Amino acid sequence: MDFSEMHSLPAWEDHRMLKKRFEGDEWKLRPQFEAAEQLYNKWREIFVLVESYCETLQDSEEYDHAEKNKELIWQNLFIVAPKIIGAAGADTYTLKMENASIVRNNCREMMEQIRFTAIVGAGEEKYAEAIEQEVEIFRELFRNWVSTFIKDDHEDEWGLFI
Repeated sequence: MDFSEMHSLPAWEDHRMLKKRFEGDEWKLRPQFEAAEQLYNKWREIFVLVESYCETLQDSEEYDHAEKNKELIWQNLFIVAPKIIGAAGADTYTLKMENASIVRNNCREMMEQIRFTAIVGAGEEKYAEAIEQEVEIFRELFRNWVSTFIKDDHEDEWGLFI
């Protein structure tokens, strides 16, 4: 049995629309696409770990809100992959940075929730630490990915990414 078929997130290769969009110009964007693919694939690994962690969360005598924490973790977990794909498909530096910022924010919020569930005894601390180690690797890949973004002349009407 091929367990990759059972993964909740599609493989990078399954994003055919992204490939079609840049057909003929992919050589120009190769460093960005390679960095995005590495980041996305690392997120797929983290996704499985967090998915499993959420399944183990339980209320305890002192804390009975594990389900709410699980929902918050899931919300953050599900946003990251589409934002990586969105940034890979964006034409402007501003949109790439906006998506990258959302990825960073959701990773941070997810880890805060995971650490909190471990602190209150709803989740196992050793599993939370394992996820945190993988997120550290993701962070390094993220830094590499963002360094491939090419600043352009497109004006950010909100003034954030100038």
